[in-house]
Amino acid sequence: MKMLNVVAFLVSGLVSGAFAQERPQEPVEPYPYESIEVTIPCGVAEGAEPTHTLAGTLTIPDAAEFGEGPFVGVVLMSGSGPQDRDETLMGHKPFLVLADYLTRHGIAVLRYDDRGIGESTGTFGGTTTIEFSEDAQTAAHFLMEHEKVNPDRVGIMGHSEGGLAAPFIADRDESIAFIVLLAGTGVPISDVLIDQTAAMYRSQGNKEEYVEAAMGARRKLFDAIAADADEEELIERMMVVNRVEWGLKDETQLRTVSVRMLPQFTNRWMRGILSLDPREPLGRLRIPVLALNGTKDFQVSVRMNLDSIRTALENGGNTQYTIVELAGLNHLFQHSHTGMLDEYSTIEETFAPEAMAIIESWIRTVNAGD
Repeated sequence: MKMLNVVAFLVSGLVSGAFAQERPQEPVEPYPYESIEVTIPCGVAEGAEPTHTLAGTLTIPDAAEFGEGPFVGVVLMSGSGPQDRDETLMGHKPFLVLADYLTRHGIAVLRYDDRGIGESTGTFGGTTTIEFSEDAQTAAHFLMEHEKVNPDRVGIMGHSEGGLAAPFIADRDESIAFIVLLAGTGVPISDVLIDQTAAMYRSQGNKEEYVEAAMGARRKLFDAIAADADEEELIERMMVVNRVEWGLKDETQLRTVSVRMLPQFTNRWMRGILSLDPREPLGRLRIPVLALNGTKDFQVSVRMNLDSIRTALENGGNTQYTIVELAGLNHLFQHSHTGMLDEYSTIEETFAPEAMAIIESWIRTVNAGD
C-alpha cells in the first residue's frame, strides 16, 4: 500500500514540461484581439517601493467587433503549486485557452505569473493562500484602472486553490463584482485532503477498513496541526499515519521517516491553508457567484464541494448564484475517462468547450445592463 508523501491537493506539484500530445485548442498568433504585456506592483505601502511585481498579459476584445468598451473584466487566479500566467501544467495551458475564448467573446482578461515564477518577482516558497489572494486582489484593481475596462464590472475567476481564495477576496473587497469558482472548495481543506487521499487509496484497490484507519490517522494529524500542537505531538501523530499507511513497525525507522516527512504537512503554506474554511466568506457574499465542477474531478470532489458551496450561499441569503455540475469532466475541465492525474497529459483537449461557453454566457448575463 503506497503512501502519498504529499497529498496532490488541487493542482499542486503537477509538472510542466515537454509532452508530445497535440494541443488543438491553443491559440496561435496573430490573435483577433489586443494582447498587452503588463507589470503589476504589489505590496505597495504609501511612500514605499513595491515588495514584488507580477508580470502578466491583459487581453482586450477587438474594437472592430465589440467597440471600444468599457468591457467586463476578469482576473484569473491559478491553482496551487508554482504556476505561470497560462497555468502551464502537464503540457496544457488552461488559462491561455480560457483567456483566448473569453476575449474572443467580448470579455477583458488579465492573467499573471505567480509571485517568484516566470517574469514575476518576489518569493514563491512559503507564501500563503491568503497572501496569494492579495496578489489577485491587487491585479483586479490594476484591471479596474484600465481605460477600456468597466471598473464596476471586474471579477475574480479562481481555479482550484484560486477557487478557494476567491470568496475571501470578494468578502474583504466590495469592489469585486462577481466570482467564478473552477473546482473551488466548499469545505475545510482538511476535509478535501482526506477525501482526496481516500479516493486514491480506494482506486488502488485497498480495503475499506484500511482506508478508514488511514484517514482517521490523518484526521488526527490535521487536527493537531490546526491546534498548533508542539513538535513532539506532531511527530507522534505522523508516526501513527506512517504506521497505518506504510505498515512500519520498527520504532527507530518509523520515527526517522516521520521526522523527515512532517515538514511537508507543517510548512507555512500548509498551515495557512489548513486554517481556511471557505464556507465562512461564502456565507457573507451577496454578489453573483458561479461554481463549476466536473463529475470526474478526482482532486476536488463534486459530491462534497458543490453541495457545501450551495448550502453556504443559501444560508447566507445569496440569491445570485449558479451551481453547475459538468458530466465527465476532470479537475482540469477536460473530458476524462478516469479523472486520475496520470490522464491529464494524455488528453488532447485542454478545456471543455461547454464549460467555457457556460462561463462566458454567465459572466455576460450577470453584468448586463447599466
